[in-house]
Amino acid sequence: MCADKVRFLIGSVLDNAAVSASSETSGLPATNVKDTLIRKVYRTTGRGNEWVQLHASGGPTTINCLFIGKHSFSKNAVLLWQGNSTSTWASGPALSITLSVATDARGAVVPKIGYYPAAAVTHEFWRLYIKDSGNASINLDIGRIAAGRYYEPARNLRDGFQIVHQDPSRISMTAGRQGYANIRPRYVEFTYSTFDMTEAVMDEFVGVFNAVGLHTAFVMSLDPESRPTHNTIYCQFLTNVTQEQRFLRQYNLQEVRFSEKN
Repeated sequence: MCADKVRFLIGSVLDNAAVSASSETSGLPATNVKDTLIRKVYRTTGRGNEWVQLHASGGPTTINCLFIGKHSFSKNAVLLWQGNSTSTWASGPALSITLSVATDARGAVVPKIGYYPAAAVTHEFWRLYIKDSGNASINLDIGRIAAGRYYEPARNLRDGFQIVHQDPSRISMTAGRQGYANIRPRYVEFTYSTFDMTEAVMDEFVGVFNAVGLHTAFVMSLDPESRPTHNTIYCQFLTNVTQEQRFLRQYNLQEVRFSEKN
């Protein structure tokens, strides 16, 4: 079983934020960082000193979870997640956190970032600053930015969970093993189940499902502290939620499947 508890981020407190940026490529504006279609990215025109700012519509906003999806940063990029009470950054932000670009076992960049600060932080203006002069491309892509307060169930997932790496590419083989492939982006699916949930904890999980159903995406993390980027996905429920009654007011949560959006 994972040492960390599963966490869910439903919605983003910055989805109603006013967005501005250092630069924009025509047709791929900075407002795309709020778009629920994760492949609808924001693209800069440079790579040296770029930033995208989000001004929270409700004033100072508290977050303890940050997700950035479908980025094109190099592994040596300098990334800062910053918070401030005003949009004046020259004198130094009140908060500046260095984010890391994760890589897989072969050294390839994992094109997403999951981050959980040690404590919740509150600011009105938020900014992602990027300096990636060594990037092979002049432009930088930034996908969905989701931030807010996560929900962590009291009962963790049981042993036997699955991480399924899916390749939906269409492959056609001919005689002699010659073939043709319509290559499509790969994605990950998680499974989750647990047991001995109290009625109150079960109600909270059902509340998560009722908030998003099968149609709305959210952030899920299997290892928010040990592997916050590798095992965090922007996903949707792939199955309905089945609660199995055990005795009195105790329940088992039957296996639920989550599919990463790409």
